[in-house]
Amino acid sequence: MGIKIWWQDILPSSERSIVGGDAATQKKIQDKLLGTARKAAREDTVIEVHNVKYSSYAFNAAYLEMLNNVWIIDGIIEAETRGYDAAIIGCGNDPGLQEARQAVDIPVIGCTEAAMLLACSLGSKFGVVTVMDEFIPVCEKNIRNYGLGSRTAGPVRVYQMGNNPFAALFEMVENPASINPQFEMLCLECIDDGAEVIIPACASLSPATALLGYTVVPGTGVPVIDITQAAVKLAETLVDLKRKTGLSKSQKNAYKSIPAKLRDKMRAAANCMEKRV
Repeated sequence: MGIKIWWQDILPSSERSIVGGDAATQKKIQDKLLGTARKAAREDTVIEVHNVKYSSYAFNAAYLEMLNNVWIIDGIIEAETRGYDAAIIGCGNDPGLQEARQAVDIPVIGCTEAAMLLACSLGSKFGVVTVMDEFIPVCEKNIRNYGLGSRTAGPVRVYQMGNNPFAALFEMVENPASINPQFEMLCLECIDDGAEVIIPACASLSPATALLGYTVVPGTGVPVIDITQAAVKLAETLVDLKRKTGLSKSQKNAYKSIPAKLRDKMRAAANCMEKRV
């Protein structure tokens, strides 16, 4: 029996997007981004991209991310309602991960959490590269929440994208070679700090490294994880375990499911307030 995965994008479809590009361009970028993830998936696994209905373009502010998370989680609730087996949040910041896990019973995967857990099996310490200075506190918070501070080598480093980060995110997917030499320099700095594995904590930068064939930092033996591939394999594993052994998320404290009736009642109330404004 195959597995159906809902890939929750953090941006809206092209007709609502400020990122630029028509629908065909957006689909081309999405297909390239997920191309690396699909390479890691089983033949009977289906991965489908779903954009958020609206977006606050949560790139560099915790408040905007909070607003965006409402639409991310709405999409994940829809995924469960429509019978998908698992959902992946398509952003390296893992936005809304705990809240989404409370909202549904299907497995919800954060790309960077999946990569960090995998990294612990591949090396003693890992280095993290994000794509904005404002994301450093987000990465540091996630590392603390995942309990992996002792497995992190050195500070979170930043791949600088210039004055137009949206364009840079598209460029690195369209032309993966553009990420070097900056990305390799950052990897070498992480290695100097003791990293044995590199995690590009961005769902554009990370697939770009895979598209470039950059799975190992040259001359070092240090692997580079595509976080989208790690997310897909973890999703498949969690679905398999649930089907075959009954293993599922804890119903104690942090990830305990909110009763669906209460969840939907509160969502309806929030929608009513939005319509009045």
